Amino acid sequence: MKQTPYQLLEKRFERVQVLKSITHLLRWDAEVLMPPGSADHRAQQLTLLDTECTAILRSKKTSRLMQHAEASVAGLSGWQQANVREMRRHWQVANIMPKRLTNSLHRACTKAEVVWRRAHQEKNFRLLAPHLEKVVELVREKAHLLSSILSCTPYDALLDEYDPGNTTAELDFVLQRLAAELPGIIQHAIEKQSAFPPIEIHTPISKRKQKDLGRFLMKRMGFQFNKGRLDESLHPFTEGTAEDLRITSMFSEHDFMSGLMGILHETGHAMYDFGLPAEWFFQPVGRDRGMVVHECQALLLEMAVGRSRAFMRFSAPCVQKIFGVNGKAWEADNLYRLATRVHPGFIRMDADEVTYPLHILIRYELEKKIVAGNLRVRDLPAAWNERFKQLFGEFPPDAAQGCLQDSHWPQGYFGYFPTYALGVIMAAQLFASIRQAQPGVMDEIAEGNFAALFNWLEANIYRHGARYSRTELLRQATGETLNPARYLDYLREKYLEEN
Repeated sequence: MKQTPYQLLEKRFERVQVLKSITHLLRWDAEVLMPPGSADHRAQQLTLLDTECTAILRSKKTSRLMQHAEASVAGLSGWQQANVREMRRHWQVANIMPKRLTNSLHRACTKAEVVWRRAHQEKNFRLLAPHLEKVVELVREKAHLLSSILSCTPYDALLDEYDPGNTTAELDFVLQRLAAELPGIIQHAIEKQSAFPPIEIHTPISKRKQKDLGRFLMKRMGFQFNKGRLDESLHPFTEGTAEDLRITSMFSEHDFMSGLMGILHETGHAMYDFGLPAEWFFQPVGRDRGMVVHECQALLLEMAVGRSRAFMRFSAPCVQKIFGVNGKAWEADNLYRLATRVHPGFIRMDADEVTYPLHILIRYELEKKIVAGNLRVRDLPAAWNERFKQLFGEFPPDAAQGCLQDSHWPQGYFGYFPTYALGVIMAAQLFASIRQAQPGVMDEIAEGNFAALFNWLEANIYRHGARYSRTELLRQATGETLNPARYLDYLREKYLEEN
């Protein structure tokens, strides 16, 4: 039987997805195993794969098939219609971006990321500056091209890449609300917690034992180790697809809680990827619904679930057994107080859930200025330190604890950071709906049973893939659109009202 234009289009996008899955593996290898001296060769490999993907999308045949598929879209199923919509998004971006720009950006980001690791280790921003300047130059060019087809500002075009439909108007409203109310919550929470400070833990825990704990908890949550693995990297991340999923965390022998929370965060990402609709695996509609939803899943598991009394009641005996420790410091109540301690610090990844959005606010404000050309790369450390002082009351002691702490900008991920802020709000809304729909869910988690949690997420988030917009997905799951008041209510209940 002769295949329809839509069916032929699906085959072309399947090829793109397979090529991208190879890219995922090479990126994971670059972070975990690749020797630093191989960066140039890896950049060539990634560039070639991206060139092949772009060539498929830019071909005249793909364009003709797109036109025919869209002309006959009324005869397609709901999933197929959504797939055509997502195909068009990818097709548009590929056709607006010149090959020269795509290749240059890949090379610049690969080199900058490698240099970032050295700059971070040596706490020397000047090492990274010329490489980051090149990345920024290319990102600006990309943003202006994308804005021409999306009819929006260049920065909004970058936001749209990570969360379709996201705008500075929405972000300004949300972050201004949080900036106005969080300082008061932070102050009151610190005062309340000062009456019952946690017992500090100074016992060094080997990285091997921390990984053993992580793998144990991941397995209990349903992580499929026959299709995934846990490793160590300088910056925690998740890479791959549901058929080959790699996650990493960063481990410190003197701060096991940081590594544990990194594992929970990345496991949240992984469980979302595992749960995406398998029947649409090779198609754009079968992918995630943008990085707000993805970060929401990660922050939900790390913050709302992982930093809960219920989770600590389950995990404390596991921690004691695997680490070979005992005593009051290792009991569930103290671990909970350590995990929920409101303590303004320099590092975003180690931030408590109350101060966390302020870290994102700094990055959001600065990258808007960088993309607009109102802030030079060379002036980034000073601008960062000044804004940090305004929000947190002190200057970062060095660049590694300041503007060098994240790898996002060297990798060209401008427009990504805001997804964390919206993601933490969405996570609070989903958490409230989960507890309402499954009243005993936290009691089950306290027993080490995560089925009710992930079954709800699969039914309301995972299985929909990219069929719906982020706004519609959230509305269907919770009955409302993004609402920062829900996050603020969640914080007040947990940190100001709970005994």
